[in-house]
Amino acid sequence: MWSTIALAQTPSRWHDFMVQTPHHQYAWIAPQDTVEETDEAYEDEYVDYRSPKKAFLLSALIPGSGQIYNHSWLKAGAFLAVEAASWLFYSHYTQKGQDIDAEFKAYADAHWSENEYWDYIARRSGLDRSDVEALRAWEKNNYSHSLHRVKDQQYYEMIGKYDQFNAGWDDSEVGLWDNGFTTALRSPKRLAYDDRRDDSNRAFKNATSMATVAIINHLLSGFEAAWSSHRFNQSQFEASLHLTPRYWDHRACTALSLDLRW
Repeated sequence: MWSTIALAQTPSRWHDFMVQTPHHQYAWIAPQDTVEETDEAYEDEYVDYRSPKKAFLLSALIPGSGQIYNHSWLKAGAFLAVEAASWLFYSHYTQKGQDIDAEFKAYADAHWSENEYWDYIARRSGLDRSDVEALRAWEKNNYSHSLHRVKDQQYYEMIGKYDQFNAGWDDSEVGLWDNGFTTALRSPKRLAYDDRRDDSNRAFKNATSMATVAIINHLLSGFEAAWSSHRFNQSQFEASLHLTPRYWDHRACTALSLDLRW
């Protein structure tokens, strides 16, 4: 973009005109349609404007694409690499968590018995073993947790986490339950099971962390692209004031030109 101020018009030489022309003849040159000879030079010097908003949106969608828009190839490669790595590790940890989850649930189904657990509750309460609802009511009133009726996430968590459910494991020490629970009475299988459950949870947490890294990468890439576009536009802004020969209404004149380029 540019704007130009004309000094006057004259058919004589440029030097004579500058010496003889009074100040009141200074005028604004008309827009591009009256400029005949110098437009092509300005068009060659024109620098494309980079939209910070466009750069942000591109990188917010696909990290690195805004940097490509800004011709910042190394930055684009870095953001794309982080994007690919974060989702690769997210997939890895998610699959690992799911595999361990299936493994420890199968292990619990093979080594923890709900029937053994209710047998223990019946002995502790003195209630009829066949009346499971009465046993559930006693369990609720005397323990901090109640066994879920369905094998959901909480079901598998509780049977490994709390001493209350130790009696259901097939390697628990029968005959000592009535004396209460101590560390020595905890089933080794239960402890191994709880360790694997922790491994699964840790893998899922790592997967969540990788997803968080990916989201942050989108935002950082977007803001960096927008900022770089803004800085580029600022660096391309130039202003100059000089005398230049122009034609106005098909007559030669000397113009005082104020050029603004960005």
